[in-house]
Amino acid sequence: MKNSTIIAAAALSTLAGAAHADLAATFGYTDMAANWNQGASQLNVGASATNTLNTSGDITNYLGDGFPSTALFNSGFADGSTSADSQFTMDLSNITANTADASGTFMITDINGDTLSGSYVGTWTNQFGFGFFDGQILAASYNATESGNSVFEGNAGQTFAVPTDALTGGLSMLLQMPEWFDSNNGNFNARTTQLDGILVNVPTPGSLALLGLGGLVSGRRRR
Repeated sequence: MKNSTIIAAAALSTLAGAAHADLAATFGYTDMAANWNQGASQLNVGASATNTLNTSGDITNYLGDGFPSTALFNSGFADGSTSADSQFTMDLSNITANTADASGTFMITDINGDTLSGSYVGTWTNQFGFGFFDGQILAASYNATESGNSVFEGNAGQTFAVPTDALTGGLSMLLQMPEWFDSNNGNFNARTTQLDGILVNVPTPGSLALLGLGGLVSGRRRR
């Protein structure tokens, strides 16, 4: 089970200086697959359904009336049987022996085509055979597509009505990688990655700066 209380507490602490911020959502995935294209300096972290990596995850919505609702995605949900997917793509720059800057976009898709998407920036650090990513989600929103029904649905568990709010937040990743992104190493595929994010609704422009949301991975405990 995930520990949403710890994440919410971290968000409120980070947003203490904001004029007004409402916790909007948390999301997280285990066993994502990271694929690195050195020639293009591009990293793609996506949901996987293979013998070695079967991604599972969830999105919890805190907006609206009533209790939070969670859309659950069981292990192997990205097997192509529905439109459910989760993709985080980023371009890397300023790559050194132990750090790299990144900017990219993401899209989380439910079983019938509704999406949560946005853009982000952040920094990778190389420590003890792992890559750690701490990032800021610059802008995000839910988007009901033609095939969607404005209800976000996983392949198991609760559902929630798609909010219309503009969102911002933080993003963390933990990537198992004995090598690094520098020129001494080539491409790699299907590296195990854990990913967590938090989103808030910030209606005032002066409240949009959200930094220091590292450590979300350690703050979530999953099924």
